[in-house]
Amino acid sequence: MQQLQTHNLQPIELPQLPDRPLISVLVPNYNYAKYIGETLDSALQQTYTNFEIIVCDDGSKDNSCEVIEGYLQKDSRIKLIRKQNGGVATALNTAYSHSQGEIICLLDADDIWMNNKLQKILEVFRLNPKCGFAIHNVIQIDGQGNFLKSTPMFRRLASGWMGQSALQNGGFVDNIPPASALSIRREVANYIFPLNEAFVRNADSLIFRFAPFITVIGSAPEVLSKFRLHGANTTSQTTVTADFLEKEQVTLARIHQEQKLFLQKNYGTAIADSLTDLHFSVAVCHDLYLLARFKHLSKLERRKIHQQLVTHPNFNNWSVAQQWLFRWGEYLPDNIFQKWFDLIYGQSRLKRLIKGLIDRKFALTYLSA
Repeated sequence: MQQLQTHNLQPIELPQLPDRPLISVLVPNYNYAKYIGETLDSALQQTYTNFEIIVCDDGSKDNSCEVIEGYLQKDSRIKLIRKQNGGVATALNTAYSHSQGEIICLLDADDIWMNNKLQKILEVFRLNPKCGFAIHNVIQIDGQGNFLKSTPMFRRLASGWMGQSALQNGGFVDNIPPASALSIRREVANYIFPLNEAFVRNADSLIFRFAPFITVIGSAPEVLSKFRLHGANTTSQTTVTADFLEKEQVTLARIHQEQKLFLQKNYGTAIADSLTDLHFSVAVCHDLYLLARFKHLSKLERRKIHQQLVTHPNFNNWSVAQQWLFRWGEYLPDNIFQKWFDLIYGQSRLKRLIKGLIDRKFALTYLSA
């Protein structure tokens, strides 16, 4: 990992990209024989063709490598590296160490890219020469490839220089999509890699938590990948429980500490100390309030976190249905709150219909006020 030669929080200067930059696609794989073929097909079908695909198999016990080797014979742009199981960070580090591209794109071994993904990402980087971190919208699918929602995962995406904002928001930059929608210039990647190999999961979080402190974010609003949710992947939690939220808080605390160490190394003590606590993030306030409700804490016990949530500056960026639930749901019994939470956050057609009706009802109320 390189070190920034500055004590000022500011985006790094980036050289001009060549006319046809090489794009390195990093694919960490562990036991995804069921999906890896479709994933590689989506990468090989890109309209932009100057790329390399580096698959690092992290000690799979299924026939993943056999499937991947079949693709090696089809296209010389694919490379396979095998290693003993060590976790996602080790697989990404290994793949990155073998990459040559000016642009680095992540692709989870169970996700699918649209065929214009690389072309659109290249356009994002070209439109803003200061941009070293590009993202795009995604849509969710299940294990069989069926759409879980008919709409993109994000109503808006992060964009611009967000370094100072991240310091004030507990290290968070909201509205950043999952791994297969992340792309960074090599100049930025060199400050981030190698990743802390203690992160056997959630290693991509280190990338999108460090990059906003290094460079400008560029975004493409189009859906350019399908994000697969299924029982085998580590980001497949579709039912929010107290146990899940407690584990998530532990992970967030570890990532927050990594951010502080990154800032200390690259910008010095003053910048690192200005990183606010996790509780300054609306996402963390959201999860802590849900945890309080799911653990049936009293109104008195959850009063402070509720006030932090509903008075947070970013609270008003949520949908009307979410705002209503968290503002007025505080006065509902836990079992009723849980039912409304399931309706608003659930995936079924009925739940989406009810959520839509709620949104329309309150939108009309505001418009007529």
